[in-house]
Amino acid sequence: MKKFFFIIWGDPKFYQTLIFLSQMMSSQKYKVFILVRNLDHKKDIIKKVNFGKNVTILKSPNLVGNFGNFLEYLIFLIYVSFQFVLKNPENVIFFNKKGLFTILLLKILKYRTKFIYHNFDFDLPRNVRSFKEKILIKLEFFCSNFCKYLVFPSKDRAKIFKKNSANKKSMFYSFLNCFPQKFKTSKSTKFKTYLKKRNLMNKKIVCYLGSIGPHHYLNEVIKSFKYIDDKTVLIIAGNSINNYASFLRKQILINKLGNQIFIIEDVSNDYWYEILKNSNLGLCFYNQINLSHKYMAGTSQKFNNYLFFNIPMLVNNNLDFKKFKKNYDIFDIVKYNNPIEISISIKKILKNNKRFKKIKKNMKRVFLNYLNFEKQYKGSYDKFL
Repeated sequence: MKKFFFIIWGDPKFYQTLIFLSQMMSSQKYKVFILVRNLDHKKDIIKKVNFGKNVTILKSPNLVGNFGNFLEYLIFLIYVSFQFVLKNPENVIFFNKKGLFTILLLKILKYRTKFIYHNFDFDLPRNVRSFKEKILIKLEFFCSNFCKYLVFPSKDRAKIFKKNSANKKSMFYSFLNCFPQKFKTSKSTKFKTYLKKRNLMNKKIVCYLGSIGPHHYLNEVIKSFKYIDDKTVLIIAGNSINNYASFLRKQILINKLGNQIFIIEDVSNDYWYEILKNSNLGLCFYNQINLSHKYMAGTSQKFNNYLFFNIPMLVNNNLDFKKFKKNYDIFDIVKYNNPIEISISIKKILKNNKRFKKIKKNMKRVFLNYLNFEKQYKGSYDKFL
C-alpha cells in the first residue's frame, strides 16, 4: 500500500477539505499519515473527527508546552523529517505555509517524492504590517517552487499567487472547500434541547457559524435585530477570537436583545451540524482586510456549510460575490456594514416564499453539478495522482 503524508502546523480538524481528502485517499490505495503540531495542551473544541480507515495521526513531541513557539516548530521540523525517512512516503501534501516550510529539509532527503502544496489561506506582503510576516510570505513563494503541484481554494487566488510568486515551475489547480455528495452527519439533540429551554422552537433561526471575531460585521448584525420582530432569532456559534464574544454579549445587553440573540462558543462538529439543520437563513459576511476575504464566493467553509445544508444565505456586496451571483443565483447580497439594510434583507428573504424556494432549488442544483467534493477532486488531484 502506497503511503501519503499530510503535513500541517495546526489542528487538521478545522479543515474540512483535508478531512475529506484523507477519507477518500485512505479508502482507495493509500495509507495516510497526518503529521501535526502537538496541541494536546490546547482545548479540543471539535471533538471526534473521522479522517478515514487507513489513517494514522502523528503528533510531534510536546517538549515545550505553551512556551517557545520557535523551539516547538524546530521540534516539529525534526520530527517530520525523521518520520519522512522512516516511512518513505510516495506523496506529500503540505497544508499552509508553515507545513510547506518543512520541504526545505525533505527535498534534500528524497528527490523522487511527489510534493504537493495545498494552500487554504495566503496574503501578499504589501497587505501585512509585520516584517516577520512579510518574510514568511516570501519564503512561502520560494518554497512553492519545490512542489510540482499547487492547489488553492479558488482560481482567482491561484492566479494571484502565481503572478506574485513568479513560480513558473509548478502546475496550478483550484479546489473549492466543498462537501461530498453523500456526506452524512451524526444524530444530535443538544441544539434542540437548547432551543426548548429558551422557548425558541417556533422561531425562525438566522445563524452565523464560524470565527467570532471583528472582521465579520457581527456587531452590525446584532444592531440589525433592533428592527426585526421577536419571531426571528439570531444564533452566533463558533470559536471566539481574542474574547470577542464577550464584547458582543455586551452589545446584546446594550441593545436589549437578550431574548433574541444567542452566542454559543466552542461547539463540536455534531452540534455545529445540528444548528445548520435547524436554521432558516445563514450569514456570510467578510470584511475586506486581506486577500482571502476578498475571494470567498464558493470558497469559504461557512459558505459551503450553508450550501450543503441547503440554507439560503446573505453575503456581502464585494466584487467576488457579485461575479459569482451572475452565474449562480444562490444567495442575496446586502451592504453588510449597514444594520438597517441587513434587517431589511433578512426580513425580505424570510417573508418572500417564492424567492426563498427558488434559492433553495438553485443551491441544490449548484451543489450537485459543481460545488461538491467529488467534482473538485476530479478537476485537481485526480489529474495528477
